[in-house]
Amino acid sequence: MASARVAPIRPAPQPQSEQTANPVESFHWLTCKATTEVPVPHFTVGNLMNLKAGAVIASATASTNDVPVYINKILLGKGQIEVVEKRLTVRITELA
Repeated sequence: MASARVAPIRPAPQPQSEQTANPVESFHWLTCKATTEVPVPHFTVGNLMNLKAGAVIASATASTNDVPVYINKILLGKGQIEVVEKRLTVRITELA
């Protein structure tokens, strides 16, 4: 059975004063995909298939180096990899 993807419903516009209006805020309801690229040398499909919870993978980037951050495949800027409450995160440090 086929399934259809439905676009999000645009919320009713909120009245704003012209001084504080930010054109980006009017699109807060749109979804996007954020990605980053971390080089991992000598990593194979076999390594991927054998990954288990708690596995540690060595990357070619030091934790203090910035990594590129993309939004919908468009470069947003750079960020640093961090761990926050047991979750791997990227802190935006520079906008493109």
